Amino acid sequence: MKKQNFASLLLIAAFILTTANACKKDNTDTTDPAVATAVQALRSQQLINSSFGIALHGAEKANGLVNQSVEDRCSAVTVFPADLTTFPKTITVDFGNGCTDSDGKFKTGKVVVTVGKIWEADTEVSILYDNYTEDGAQLSGRFTLKNQSNANAGVFSIVAEDIKAADTQGFTLDYNAVQTFTQIAGHPTWWDWNDDVYEITGTIQSVLTNGETVDWTIQNPLTKANNCAWVSEGIGLLNINGLDVGVNYGNGSCDNKGTLTINGQTYEVTL
Repeated sequence: MKKQNFASLLLIAAFILTTANACKKDNTDTTDPAVATAVQALRSQQLINSSFGIALHGAEKANGLVNQSVEDRCSAVTVFPADLTTFPKTITVDFGNGCTDSDGKFKTGKVVVTVGKIWEADTEVSILYDNYTEDGAQLSGRFTLKNQSNANAGVFSIVAEDIKAADTQGFTLDYNAVQTFTQIAGHPTWWDWNDDVYEITGTIQSVLTNGETVDWTIQNPLTKANNCAWVSEGIGLLNINGLDVGVNYGNGSCDNKGTLTINGQTYEVTL
């Protein structure tokens, strides 16, 4: 894999992990408490997406990993060491006391990204939070992206370890995850991320504020195109303390809606 593929490869990690799409709905009543619990549990997938979005932001703003410091409209990005040959590199994305980023989220604190030669097999990118908040949610823990690509497709394993989130309403979410992202379109045109499409498989194990445990398993791979902010299709199963909740991400439309099925009843949700 060539070195100039770097920005394209990080993009796999950056935008593939969103968790909501469009589909036909038959019920909009969300008073069932299991619905609220399921939506809370699915935040774990959304937070993974945001984390790798930050990784891409850091790599792109670093201008080929050469500039030592780059000022962005919302953050300062520092790369060390500032050369083309020394790896791993440390990219620090500093949001300071707070600003609204390009994704519309208000962020404070720092995210530290350690970048290996990600265009080479078995190399990694890791993301560690340093007093970081996003829209009032405090995040901590480490995400690691490992390159397992082949000649025909970008393939990455993503591990989330001891991730903790706490929002201003007192909601907390602790989780671990192992997922795999396989490129299914756009590989020959590595310089054009707009035509890249990926499939996501894997699991997440979460613990919610009230101690409920949630297992999330992707049953039919989620499909994520880089030119859409949302997952467009795929099916998964949440198991909330023994209660099964079906999750459907839709038929290919691009929006932040999904459906949950609980005891035969289907609910429309915004994720």
